Amino acid sequence: MTGEIIKILGKSLEREKKGIVIMMELPTESYFHVNLTSIKYLTSKGFEGIYISFQRPFKNVSSLFSRQGIDMNKILFIDVASALSGEREEENPRCIHISQTIDIDELVRAIYTSLPRLKSRKRFIFIDSLTTITLYKPLSEIMRFSEFLIRTVKKSEKENTILIFNVVKDLAQKKFIRDIALRVDEVISVAK
Repeated sequence: MTGEIIKILGKSLEREKKGIVIMMELPTESYFHVNLTSIKYLTSKGFEGIYISFQRPFKNVSSLFSRQGIDMNKILFIDVASALSGEREEENPRCIHISQTIDIDELVRAIYTSLPRLKSRKRFIFIDSLTTITLYKPLSEIMRFSEFLIRTVKKSEKENTILIFNVVKDLAQKKFIRDIALRVDEVISVAK
């Protein structure tokens, strides 16, 4: 599966030079493995990015990424998972923690203020699980959040910016996911 993900991402990056938006439909059992593989591939190709974590707290994700040899200096984290679970947040200059109200405007501000901190002209914004946030926020807010991200990536003319939304394959046919899928450049469906 690792080779398949790298091949698919590589082809997507070759086709588009700037502002590509990808939705990856992933089986539940390989969700984090695909996230890890994707981030490792992107950082190895000179990309720096923002990893928005809805599924796992920063402490967990950063530890797993480090063990896999991913350069943590190339990633800024926005930790929503700690707020969702009520966990105590670990302070780190590479991580922004979102308050437990999980305000979409706060999340948008965190992304907007993090982008200038990235040094590379090759950037990514990686949403580890768009479907997780739907358990906590109204669909109208999720659509507004998605629209903001898509506009931000599409208008970036100076940088090569990639936006990746991950969704659970079992929920990919839900109306709101299909609405977002209509706005992306490519939908990648990953087999088990």
